[in-house]
Amino acid sequence: MFVQHPLDSIHPQARQAAEASLCAAKQGAEAFWAMHERLFETASEWSGQEDLTERFKGYATELGLDTDAFVACLESGETAAQVQAEYERGEAAGVRGVPAFFINDWFVSGAQPFEVFQQVIEAALRGEHPTPTPTPVPIFDPDPERPGYTYGGDAFRGSEEAEIVLVEFVDFQSPENREHFLEEWPELEKEYVEPGKLRLIVKHFPAADHTQGFEAAAAAECAGQQGAFWPMHDLLFQRQEDWSQADDIPATLKGYAAELGLDVDAFAACLDEGQTAEKVMEDFLIAQQNQFPPAPQFFIFKGRQGRHVPLDQLQQVIEQFLAQ
Repeated sequence: MFVQHPLDSIHPQARQAAEASLCAAKQGAEAFWAMHERLFETASEWSGQEDLTERFKGYATELGLDTDAFVACLESGETAAQVQAEYERGEAAGVRGVPAFFINDWFVSGAQPFEVFQQVIEAALRGEHPTPTPTPVPIFDPDPERPGYTYGGDAFRGSEEAEIVLVEFVDFQSPENREHFLEEWPELEKEYVEPGKLRLIVKHFPAADHTQGFEAAAAAECAGQQGAFWPMHDLLFQRQEDWSQADDIPATLKGYAAELGLDVDAFAACLDEGQTAEKVMEDFLIAQQNQFPPAPQFFIFKGRQGRHVPLDQLQQVIEQFLAQ
């Protein structure tokens, strides 16, 4: 069974694509799967575009569908309710990102390797059931001798030789995150990061209903492609009230890129094409699968030892780790 779950905050055109696939389905199961495959094959063509009706109409024509019936369905919005109902069904089942799979009562989140599906299917065939508590997902590899110590290009502040590593999950739209960054972080940075005692690594965890927060996170990563993650990071917190309430958030974010002296065309292409959306979602899924409370969340590591740190104990725990 295939269920629609468009992530509007990251892929604004996904919902209309979902509706298009269901309009094709009205002409038969084969038409649905043909449109399904075509939409994935051509995602780079329609993602980020404003009016998709003509483009999807072209796909329907190429696939030999009744084009008039397909367009009438798409323009009437008659499949919109089904898409929303399927989305809500996924939300109720705990889906926060895609792809997501249910194999009997087993839940597999993300694009997992073949071996994971094989193990789950075999367990389901044996009549086994998952444990109620999901297995925690690794946050960070704290062993500098292993590849991936910087965890796939996460933005960081501080020396790579620092004794301890602090991993922070941030939400640019969170007032609590903003307050911490403006009022508490400067002192911690001066005390621990600048002298090379601590290295800060940032991951993204916007609240599920913080649509603008996902866009802001993607913008920070797009700026990071030009070596400007931290200037954008700082500006996003400083101007949180402005961009989070803007009528045209992408335009506002592109204005920040210009203000920071970035290549605006390259930044705009990155943002419009969703080039960094996957990175943001990967971070989000780590936090979501580990059932973290809302951001900001902190995890401190020294060698292989690590622990979660409440915000109000952050400095105290840093001192404890440095003293070990």
